[in-house]
Amino acid sequence: MQSETYGEAKIGNVTPENFMEQDEDFRDLVLNLIKIHVVSEDFGADVFESSILKAPTPDLKMRMTKTVMEEYGHHLRFRALFDDLGIDWREYCQDKGHLTTFDTPIEDWADQVVFLALVDRAAAHQFRHFVKCPYEPFRKASQDTLNEEYGHVGLGMDCVKEMLAEPGGAEMLEPKIWKWLAVGLISFGNDKSRSNDRYRYWGFKSETNAEMKRIYYEQVHAFVTKDWGIEIPATYQDFEAGLGDAAPKAAIYSS
Repeated sequence: MQSETYGEAKIGNVTPENFMEQDEDFRDLVLNLIKIHVVSEDFGADVFESSILKAPTPDLKMRMTKTVMEEYGHHLRFRALFDDLGIDWREYCQDKGHLTTFDTPIEDWADQVVFLALVDRAAAHQFRHFVKCPYEPFRKASQDTLNEEYGHVGLGMDCVKEMLAEPGGAEMLEPKIWKWLAVGLISFGNDKSRSNDRYRYWGFKSETNAEMKRIYYEQVHAFVTKDWGIEIPATYQDFEAGLGDAAPKAAIYSS
């Protein structure tokens, strides 16, 4: 039986035991992706922690607490991948900044739940690619994280639905949707990213950034317009054009 290969490079399954035998470009990509998640899952959990007290009811406080715990768990999960390779994660990550996702302020509970519904959904789209990558430990960590991201998205969707049922809910949520959908879109990187070419070559992604953004936006557009009753432009290009100077400037996964 022929073993599975990944990406345009047709690379086979990679484990910690044969990691150092791989091409330097591949190794750099793996280590950078791990570094991104080690730093940013920890930072994001710190940001989310204040939203526990923003939640309006005890049951929502409990669900938000679980979300924060899982975000810290993501940090520990990806940190363990450095341990597998004998790399000191503190030393290796000291020069890495957090994802720009968390530079947009989460000002209230509505911000938090729309973030979960839209930005964590964008993260899930990324992880759906990572679960098919050639590096086995990263693949496993991504699958475990993806399962939990779906739960975070579910919390956001549940809460948005409740808010929409309240008087003035749609009017209150509309600017939040524009705010966080902009962040979700920029998380996929530039439409003509050279980094994306490398990710696809080595099998960490199977679509261009533009393709991922289109698929993500079409999904979001469907439920925002039909289920939430809020109008947004038909394409992500039109949405981004409508942002003007308010568009985020930095891409999340382009490093």
